[in-house]
Amino acid sequence: MTSQPKENPETIYNFTVKDAKGNDVDLSTYKGKVLLIVNVASKCGMTNSNYTELNQLYEKYKDQGLEILAFPCNQFGEEEPGSNEEITEFVCTRFKSEFPIFDKIEVNGDNAASIYKFLKSGKWGIFGDNIQWNFAKFLVDKDGKVVDRYYPTTSPFSFEVVIIKTVTDLASCYFSQYDIKKLLGETERMTSQPTKNSETIYDLTVKDGKGNDVDLSVYRGKVLLIVNVASKCGLTNSNYTELNQLYEKYKDQGFEIVAFPCNQFGEQEPGSNEEITDFVCTRFKSEFPIFDKIEVNGDGAAPVYKFLKSGKWGIFGDEIQWNFSKFLVDKDGKVSDRYYPTTPPLSLEVNHPNA
Repeated sequence: MTSQPKENPETIYNFTVKDAKGNDVDLSTYKGKVLLIVNVASKCGMTNSNYTELNQLYEKYKDQGLEILAFPCNQFGEEEPGSNEEITEFVCTRFKSEFPIFDKIEVNGDNAASIYKFLKSGKWGIFGDNIQWNFAKFLVDKDGKVVDRYYPTTSPFSFEVVIIKTVTDLASCYFSQYDIKKLLGETERMTSQPTKNSETIYDLTVKDGKGNDVDLSVYRGKVLLIVNVASKCGLTNSNYTELNQLYEKYKDQGFEIVAFPCNQFGEQEPGSNEEITDFVCTRFKSEFPIFDKIEVNGDGAAPVYKFLKSGKWGIFGDEIQWNFSKFLVDKDGKVSDRYYPTTPPLSLEVNHPNA
């Protein structure tokens, strides 16, 4: 078990944890490094893919200041039943992993290790702070503070690898080495600023599909998922279907989806507001609001998107990559997470019995 800091910890460096042999490890030894902290399991359906990609990520960036810290946990499906010795042997024999495997811990509940209480308080999940399943991931910057939280289904490769993804007939580079390189100090920040200094999304007013003003402060206290949608995209069916399922499940728990049609990507949202709304209501029976068609990139980008992009950077500055990019806004009206167009909406809440 990790030791409890003597006072409210400000950084990860305030903690001491146990390694797999029971020795104390003061995490201040990692000061100045970027940390990727993962709760691992040996018998999970995601074990092979995660260890393989974590190894490749570690091999590529370990000399540039990246460290991966793996904490075995048996709370999800009892998929890490072995002893520390058995787990370490499995990882070293099966995957030849070089990053450290620490003491087996709990990550949720009253007995959650102190380090995970700290991690979760730094980056909340969609509803509360519970870890959803094996292979949830936290990214910690050089100052020892949590900067990003990734869901169990998020591929380690998506943090850095350049993936060429074909959307209909157009090839687009969605993913890059941005997240890791940003933290390692290898990229410049380039963004357009909102038309005024907006501290929260509640400072903004948008148009609904009929041209009426909507003050976004009406959503105060709700979790918002904001999406730039399109009706003729290869991602349309899957995204609307999953957005509907997500909305139906959580709308009574303080969750709202806010959809902004946009025609900037492959001209795949060519219709009028009325035509778009009719398509969505007829084809998908969506109940969440469809707002005025806007631009999300360039000089004509709507102020709400300038605000969103300034809150969470993309891979090449602040540009939206394609239809169905997603921003998660917390109950305080601040951007919590940004997801790429290919991220399935349902992956934001991981459908497991213990989630």
